[in-house]
Formats: sequence, structure tokens, C-alpha cells
Amino acid sequence: MFKFFLVFLTLFFTSCGEKLKKGSANISSDHLSGPVMPKPNQWLGHFGSHRNGISAETNLNLDWFNAEPKRLWKFEIGTGVSGVSAINDTLFSMGNNKGTDTVYCLDGVSGEIIWEYSYRCPLDKRMFEGGPAVTPLIDVKNDQLYTLSHDGNLNCLDFKSGKQKWSLSYVSKVLNGKRPTYGFACSPILYNDDLIISAGGDGTSIASVSPIDGSLNWSCGNGTVGYSSPIIFNLGGVDRIAQFNASKLCLYDPEGKKQVAVVDWRTKYSINAAIPIYSNGHILVSSGYGKGGALFKINDKKFDLVYETKDLLCQFQSPILIDGYVYAVSGDNDSKAKLICMNLNDGKIMWSESFGGNRGNVIYAEGALIVLTERGEVISCKASPESFEEMGRFQAVGGRCWAPPTICNSRLMIRNNAGRLVCYNLKKG
Repeated sequence: MFKFFLVFLTLFFTSCGEKLKKGSANISSDHLSGPVMPKPNQWLGHFGSHRNGISAETNLNLDWFNAEPKRLWKFEIGTGVSGVSAINDTLFSMGNNKGTDTVYCLDGVSGEIIWEYSYRCPLDKRMFEGGPAVTPLIDVKNDQLYTLSHDGNLNCLDFKSGKQKWSLSYVSKVLNGKRPTYGFACSPILYNDDLIISAGGDGTSIASVSPIDGSLNWSCGNGTVGYSSPIIFNLGGVDRIAQFNASKLCLYDPEGKKQVAVVDWRTKYSINAAIPIYSNGHILVSSGYGKGGALFKINDKKFDLVYETKDLLCQFQSPILIDGYVYAVSGDNDSKAKLICMNLNDGKIMWSESFGGNRGNVIYAEGALIVLTERGEVISCKASPESFEEMGRFQAVGGRCWAPPTICNSRLMIRNNAGRLVCYNLKKG
């Protein structure tokens, strides 16, 4: 009798599982806006110059079955998951060695150090190898570089010399920020003459500081900061900033300096880390820990849910959008990684391809997807909703890789969490 009761309970709770909303955005191909493209030979910050994982590079060798890319150099940069930012032949990244964070400026041709800047900061392994988690942000207009430690130390460095111009602590009385459990990981973003940061304090969920001296311009919002980085877009002629916080998706008006919309999006452990995607009045969010993704329509001062999906599991790896289709490495602690192609309109999976590990990253260049698996293998395939069509793969680096790859000036840069940074030549011919 007891066994029968247990079976009944199992069947009951299984049948009463979470019901996901189904729907369609009905964005026709005629109304799809093209991706915001960076300038060639630039990858200015986290996930590219416009935070969409897209490169403007051309004349690349992406057919690796016929010619595998040649490694140009390697460099030990220190422990961390900070990615690489780049402009022309100059690269920036950072890592931690024996309790010291170091920001490196490297020559992209040779891998040699141009300058370095260091400060004391604990490694803080925090459920992974530890070290800095934010990619340096290049400010072309002011010839500056912005870096952030996991404990909230924001530095502004001279682009050419590495000399510190100013610094600001997120947890200071000015910002009153609160360090999230696994450290600060939200990359700053430039908006006109403002540097937008995510301090995560009461009234400082996002804040604008001056790029010139770090002084506070304005702040708003009370959402607990997560690990995702904000995006900026134009909605019906007005600029908006979207920030994916620990348990909410928030929309801000940078001109009015206020929050205009918010919707709950709660995950296990209150972790949201992937960058949202904006397209034609809609925002796509994705999370790990079994949560999945959802598409929201921005309707005046609220978010309307279009659909939900369990097929888009992005623990911290961010998806990309190409011609109305979402490409992502779906996977988290409890599920194996697979590259998927999903229709943005309705969440339908067009195809999927499994590979090793639980996570990975994908970026786009010249009609192709470049996928970096968690185990350091790089895969090239066509960006097509028809099917997965591989163009080659190679083992770039060992260890665990969480930072997305970078493409700049026909070079592919990849780092692992332990700190090995490798550079490969992608130039055709």
C-alpha cells in the first residue's frame, strides 16, 4: 500500500509540473532590424563592441577542415574569467596571481607586454577558479580603459601608459553597493558621455559616473545586482537600458534617470548571468539552473510575456541573434552542453548539436559561428537555421574555459580560467 502511495505521489507531481506559456512574437523578416555592427579591428569590451557577440571582421579563414588556424603566441595572464578586449594590434585582459590582480596591455602581433597595472585583491575561488570576471572596457573617445575587480574596485587607466587616472569603489558611501555572492561581474558600458555601472545598492542598481573623474552623475533602481551586463538600445526613438538583475529584468530611461519597467525572473540561487537580447520591441532573457528562457514584449511601462522555453539554458554564457534566429550554447550545472538554433518568434528549436562539457560560448563572424566549448575546443560552423554544418574544429587550449572568445584584426583570442591566453591567426591565405 505504501509503495502504491509513493507511485501515486510521483505521478501526481509529475502531471502538475510547471506549465510554460506558449506564444509568438510575429516579427516578420521585413521588420527584423539588422545587428548593430562594430567597426573592423575593434572588440571594445565584454562580448564585443556592442555586447552582441558579433564581429565585423572579413577575409577570415573559417574553413578549418582545409586549413587549421596557426597559433601565433601564448601568454600566462593569471587566474580569472575576464575576457579580452582589443583595438587594432592592442589587447587588454586581466588575471590574478597570488592575491594580486594585474591588468595587461599586450601587443597583438607578438604577445609581448606593452604595460601592466597591478593591485592587491584576493583570489576568492567562490565555486570556480576565482579571479576577476569583468572584461576591460575600451573608451576610444577618451583614450581610457575601465577595469573592475570582483570586490568592486573600478579603475580608470590611461590607454597608452596604463597609469591610473581615477578609481571608485562600488561599496563606498557614494554608491553604497552590495557585493553579490560570487563577486561583481557586470561589465560597465558607455552611453554618450556617461559610464554606466551596476553597483547594486539601494538606489544604485545602475548608476552613471563621469568618465573624466569618476564622480557620480545619477543613479536609480533598487534591484539586487546579478552577474549579467546591461545593454543599451533605441525603442521607438528613445534610448533605454536593460539590466538583468538577480531576480528581475529592469528597464531604465537614461535621459529621465529613472526605472520605467520591471518584471520578476527568479532562478535557483537568485543567479541571472547571461546578457539579454533586444530585437524590435522585444527582450529575450535566458538563465541556467533549470529555469530556461523567455521572450517579453515591451508594452509602454511593462513587460508582457510572449513565451517561455526550457530549451534555452544559459547559465552565464550569452546567446546571439542573427537574422531572426538565436544561437546559443545551452547547458548548466545539471545538463550537458549543446549548440542550439532557436526561432526568436516562437522559441522553436530548429536544430541542436551536442558536445563535451556543460557550458560554452558562441560568437559570430562573416556568416559563421565560432563556438568555444568549456573544454577549450573551438568549432566553426555555418550560421544557418537549416542544419548544423561544421567547417572544422581544433583544440585551442586545455583546462576550463568560461570567457567568450575575441576576434580582432584577423586574430582569435582565447583564454582558460587558469590564465593561459592563446592567439590564433584567422587571416585567409
